[in-house]
Amino acid sequence: MNRPVNILHGTDWWTDCDDVAALRLLCRAHRAGKINLCCVGIDSVMQYSAPSVSAFLQSEGVEAPIGVDFSAVRSGDKCRYQKLLASYPHTVQANIDCIPAYRLYRKTLAGIDGRAQITEVGFPQIIMQLMQSDPDEFSPLSGMELVKEKVEKIWLMAGRWDRSPGREYNLTAYPACSAAGHYICEHSPVPLVFLGYEAGMDVITGNTVPEDDLLKKAFNANGAANGRSSWDPMLVSAAITQDLAEAGYAAVYGRAHVDPATGDNTFTRGEGNHCYLVKTRSDAFYADSINKILSARISEK
Repeated sequence: MNRPVNILHGTDWWTDCDDVAALRLLCRAHRAGKINLCCVGIDSVMQYSAPSVSAFLQSEGVEAPIGVDFSAVRSGDKCRYQKLLASYPHTVQANIDCIPAYRLYRKTLAGIDGRAQITEVGFPQIIMQLMQSDPDEFSPLSGMELVKEKVEKIWLMAGRWDRSPGREYNLTAYPACSAAGHYICEHSPVPLVFLGYEAGMDVITGNTVPEDDLLKKAFNANGAANGRSSWDPMLVSAAITQDLAEAGYAAVYGRAHVDPATGDNTFTRGEGNHCYLVKTRSDAFYADSINKILSARISEK
């Protein structure tokens, strides 16, 4: 039997509800023994960020430590589902109860048996902070050394790869996103796998989830009662499956580039350990496979 893949998961958890769908897929894969969800890093922080993630994890029957990026506090912004989720039972009462996400990643990587993979469906600055981090009580290695030793690959829902240059929110929303995307592409010592805006835009999921389900309530609160584009669920689904052909993708290899000022992305095909994913199946294939998991009651698995 294959060993479960260790996954450290990063999420912005506010700009859209597909973040919640992605976390459900990871939780269900964790419960099924396909992955080990080691921790969750929140890369855009508001009042109810950590409590709402904690509540959702608890509703899924999964325990995983939560870290937050305190440099990315969005005090003037609001999320339409965080307060709702935080009204359900949770163990993390406030963001301040969490350690910085990059330090949680360091602690997690230093402590795991074997290696891990990182999935990021939001802003990429936690990964940059990890790579730039200094030795600490968790590991005598620098961040770059720790990533090289303990991380197999990094999966990013970021960029738009069907045009050049491309623009996509996770790399262009804030200057820190653009700078982090640029740094990771230039310096990552491990392979990068991108799923772009164009892949998930027309794949609608969440529309078959029962009305009394907490995920559906989050979708409804976000104005997506009829489902939402599946950028984040498709990225984590590919990471869970590991076999790209089985997951319905071909990989285009080469080197990704992100402009540090604008966040515009380009790609040079050829040699390189970066790739972006291209769909090989119909949109219905991805929607049906994701919806089947999203809509299942935990007792049905």
